[in-house]
Amino acid sequence: MVSKFQKWILLKACSKIAPTTIYRSSPESDHNDFYSIKISTKDNRKLLIRKIDGLKIFALIYDENRSKYCIEETFYIDQLDINRIEIKHYLYNFYTTYKSINEFALHYLLKKDVFKIKFLRLKDRVAQTIFNQRILQIKPRLELLEYIIENYGITNKEFGLISLMSDIYSLRCFRHPDKEKCLNKLRMYLKSFIESGEIIKNSQGNDSVTGKAIVTLEQYQNDERRHNNSVRVQYSMVLLTLLLAFLASIQAGLIKLKPIFDLT
Repeated sequence: MVSKFQKWILLKACSKIAPTTIYRSSPESDHNDFYSIKISTKDNRKLLIRKIDGLKIFALIYDENRSKYCIEETFYIDQLDINRIEIKHYLYNFYTTYKSINEFALHYLLKKDVFKIKFLRLKDRVAQTIFNQRILQIKPRLELLEYIIENYGITNKEFGLISLMSDIYSLRCFRHPDKEKCLNKLRMYLKSFIESGEIIKNSQGNDSVTGKAIVTLEQYQNDERRHNNSVRVQYSMVLLTLLLAFLASIQAGLIKLKPIFDLT
């Protein structure tokens, strides 16, 4: 038997029934604030409530053969097993599941989860605002190749443009004002790696690292090492030349140094 309080709580949930299509990402999810109510009847039929009118329940019955709620039927509230209910509250891009009518009643009266979600959204907005002040710096080509080898090549893991960008900058980058510019530059880098053979694209459209990538990186590192050694040698030669010129000037008498000890 459904009590008057339980019926009142059920009516409150049914006053904001979820639509058939529920968006989980912004900006569509910004308007979410409704309930999805699943309940069983006393004869073990699974229902998705679509409307309640007085003592009548308009619902969709779960079809085991089609694996979805699709059979329309009307029930009376006394036919429901109120102890087997699941209510999901969709608020923005969050949802909270309640496994009993009493648990949902506590939520409805205290609004604890609503306040928690609104706090999380405020926290996220502040963090996103701070993140958006950053410049999305693109790594130089060979540094990017080294990052790809370390994060995907060593583990033989496939990746794509979107996963690469999110791994480098986090998911916040997709709400950054310069995201398209960053995506386009990364896309060009990946295309250049494919053309030069460091990356191949499989039939599913995912990218994977080839053996040539490590060869290219090692060659670059060796060239960089030789260049640095050459620069150090050149600096040493310049310093040695200046020192020899200084000593020659002293010997020729062009530069006179004061004696450290004057014994006269």
